[in-house]
Amino acid sequence: MIKIGAVVATKGPAGLLGKSFLMAIQLAKEDLKNTKDRYELAIEEVPSPDKAEPAIQKLINVEKVDALIVGLSMSGQIVKPYATAAKIPLFCICSVSGVGDELYTFTTMPLAEDEAAQWVAEAKRRGIKRIARLTQDYPSIDNHVRALKGEATPAGIIFVYEDRFDAATTDFRSRIEAAKRTSPDVYFAEAFNPALDILGQQLRDAGVRSLASVVAFSVSDKPELFEGGWYTDSYVSPAFKARLDKRYPSIRLATHMMPYAYDSFNMLVQGFESGEGVLPHVRRMTEYAGTAGKITKQAGTGNFRSAPAVWVIKNGKPTLAEQS
Repeated sequence: MIKIGAVVATKGPAGLLGKSFLMAIQLAKEDLKNTKDRYELAIEEVPSPDKAEPAIQKLINVEKVDALIVGLSMSGQIVKPYATAAKIPLFCICSVSGVGDELYTFTTMPLAEDEAAQWVAEAKRRGIKRIARLTQDYPSIDNHVRALKGEATPAGIIFVYEDRFDAATTDFRSRIEAAKRTSPDVYFAEAFNPALDILGQQLRDAGVRSLASVVAFSVSDKPELFEGGWYTDSYVSPAFKARLDKRYPSIRLATHMMPYAYDSFNMLVQGFESGEGVLPHVRRMTEYAGTAGKITKQAGTGNFRSAPAVWVIKNGKPTLAEQS
């Protein structure tokens, strides 16, 4: 029997992402057919991404897992040295390239640089030149902004207003007014709830309708606040999205990590089934065609990368944008 462990935060601001991550892994396990080995999932839900240490200690020392899948970069950074010490593969569903090292740890998700390239291409298509930034102080969000600036500057797109706020912020009105005075073409907003939806409501109250983000709008509890707003996020094949909706008809899902969680489980199974050893198999992989489309890994890196898609909030729901 092969035991695959999973660690993810299912409460707090990242709770929707974490619960969706688990559903995708469970669906991948359900879909297994005609394997040589028998596979079991050992799941540890944690209250927040920074609380992963006791969970990983249990999975490695008590459950004796053969591989790991972890959601969110903060948890991945905590789990990485444990996976390395145990010499077992770790797939982290996150966008921070430094988490993946090709030895034991691999990331499977568009990196911040991939999100930035797609975001700037869409901004250029829309004629956007001036950005007002309102973003939460958080490592992955800061990483998105860093990559976005690196891609936007050569394209002649500038940040005319920048504000980085604490997660506990509840009054954004003075910030919004200051941003409006810079005459931006779009307001770039990224945060976790509750700050995200408070910001969304106050932007709406201020008459701001030109909104964009990376991922954030998809995890809003009130996506209608961002109606018409666009953002980059994971590509999900229509067939897989239809399967998710059918399998979980009454459950709200955030597709951000789901295709990569599903594919990571299957990539591990493929490695175990290969007969050459899971780590040698994964290390030499350079591409995989799955539910997130084609993902690729350059030799010498630990990052499986793919092009994200452009989404819009349409009729209060995340919808893949139609590209012209």
